[in-house]
Amino acid sequence: NGTKTVADINNVSFVLPTVALLQAHYFKLQGIFTDDFPANPPSPYNYTGNPPANLQTTNGTKVYRLGFNETVEVVLQGTSLIAPESHPIHLHGFNFFVVGKGLGNFDKGKDLSSFNLVDPVERNTMSVPTAGWTAIRFRADNPGKTM
Repeated sequence: NGTKTVADINNVSFVLPTVALLQAHYFKLQGIFTDDFPANPPSPYNYTGNPPANLQTTNGTKVYRLGFNETVEVVLQGTSLIAPESHPIHLHGFNFFVVGKGLGNFDKGKDLSSFNLVDPVERNTMSVPTAGWTAIRFRADNPGKTM
């Protein structure tokens, strides 16, 4: 149908802006990015099963603002779309703690109890398992742009 699925986070596919995000912030340029990046997928589905015909993704240059020194938890969910594979992930400028990992769809109700919050491994790169998930935590103490 003329569309392509490459990658999305919380149903948003990133659109590379014509002006760098830091430059747009510093010079207070309007229309380069928006502050409405969703904290959770607005259209969840069975990520490791048969994917829906319409993923209901949108395209945009959206940001999610974090407070300085805020502790952030992110669950990265692998999917069965196109070619399921174990995928390496890293954060630029940060180490993070891997607090949980599992197969299938992340279930907040049952999977949180398996998190290692006592002595989690610290990494700068880790892998999201094929058709599984990995939960990481980091402290937002290396700002890309300050507000």
